Amino acid sequence: KKTAILVFAWFLFVGALILRNSHKMFVPALSANMRRWTRVSLTSLGQWPAPGLGQNVAAAQQLYNCSLVTAGHRLDSCSLVSSLSQRVKTAQIISIVEAEVCKKLSTAPIHDVARCPIMSCEEHREIKDSLDKENSLDLLVGHILDANILVSSLALQHNIVWLRAHRISKTMLGGAAKSLPASITVGRFSSSTDNLIINNWQDLLASVGVTQEMGKREIKCLPTDRTVGIKRNIIGYFLLQGIPEVRLAAESFQRLRVKILANGDFSEEEDREIIEFVEKKGKKWAELSRKMERIPTVLFHRYTVLKSKEALVTEGVYNLEDDCSIVSQVFKADKDILTDGNVSRTDWEEIGRLLNRSIKSVRDRWTHYLKPTLRRYHAGTLDTDVREELINYLVENKLNYVQDIDWDKLVKLPDFAGHTSTSLIILRNSLITCARKKYSMKYDQVTADVIQHYWHNRKRQKPKQNQIERT
Repeated sequence: KKTAILVFAWFLFVGALILRNSHKMFVPALSANMRRWTRVSLTSLGQWPAPGLGQNVAAAQQLYNCSLVTAGHRLDSCSLVSSLSQRVKTAQIISIVEAEVCKKLSTAPIHDVARCPIMSCEEHREIKDSLDKENSLDLLVGHILDANILVSSLALQHNIVWLRAHRISKTMLGGAAKSLPASITVGRFSSSTDNLIINNWQDLLASVGVTQEMGKREIKCLPTDRTVGIKRNIIGYFLLQGIPEVRLAAESFQRLRVKILANGDFSEEEDREIIEFVEKKGKKWAELSRKMERIPTVLFHRYTVLKSKEALVTEGVYNLEDDCSIVSQVFKADKDILTDGNVSRTDWEEIGRLLNRSIKSVRDRWTHYLKPTLRRYHAGTLDTDVREELINYLVENKLNYVQDIDWDKLVKLPDFAGHTSTSLIILRNSLITCARKKYSMKYDQVTADVIQHYWHNRKRQKPKQNQIERT
């Protein structure tokens, strides 16, 4: 009997210890699970970061607090609110929300869902029969044709062959651009699309066993005839694998060429080579491109910079006298410049010589600042801040990336009267820069929703005195 009493007392003692320390043993794990659940709730209770963000946070706070109270572990409400507020502001939460938004966008229907085998094209079947197994380009093409990958039937119907070094654009396509369906995207590559193109290229090289150097050699050479152009298009179709929008195969290959050959700073030896080549042979950028493995546009701009340095042109901030000179000379060249006018390169060279500045510098000053300022003055919107209207338009239309935005359509809206596409792009880029700094995010992670969240939660500053001089 005494033994039974002692055993019972021992169990009571052990049970009391367990009950006393139960919140230390079990609640931390419960709290961790609830914190994870709360983080998911912030993204699932509504659109991020819609005007109802505060309600979402409040709801999550209430659920989180009730769960902890039920578990016997009541938290101080002030510390809970502080913890949740800090959690919402972190880049981790925003990254999670951004991933959810991107997931929704990725599930949106694309323009062309029809696919067909790449070998359904008669030209492709003819090329496969004539491939040279000793040629690296033919090896890459043969691998793709053997796999008979599925490609967009719409892109295959418009299999444009590009034999030039310059990038493809609707302007460069000329009359061919008019026959292209609106569902085929031209230009406006996002960083994610660029990454897919590069990754597909690397996978293709690895699958065939072609070295990076051999692959680069094939990229830098310009196509000499239509057959080589078709072969490059076949590679272009492989580069487009995994990309949701419909694009021209020729453009994807040209984009690869730009990304491979345009990267990297110029060395002193390369600068001397550019100057010496132009002095001996003239401005033959295509020939220099093949020699230096750089795209012609990059070489042209580099040459312009080098010549500007030789001329010891003025750099730095523009003063009022400089701006007046630019405006005067631009209107002298074309009095309708604010509507549908255009200034020739010869005129910009003359303005550059007048101010002892580079052509690019004076042209950018006019395009980025002077022209939008004058247009807004005439429209009566010089003192109107359109950033909030711009953000709301981007969010409402789910325009998360620059390539999604039709800037020509945007500037025609009444809310943006007086603005140019360039001025709106500059406004958007400034907002992206601010959001990136606040949330420590990469450029392609900043969506329209993130910009709106930054705008609603920024520190408001007192409006400064208007410093715009009017004449």
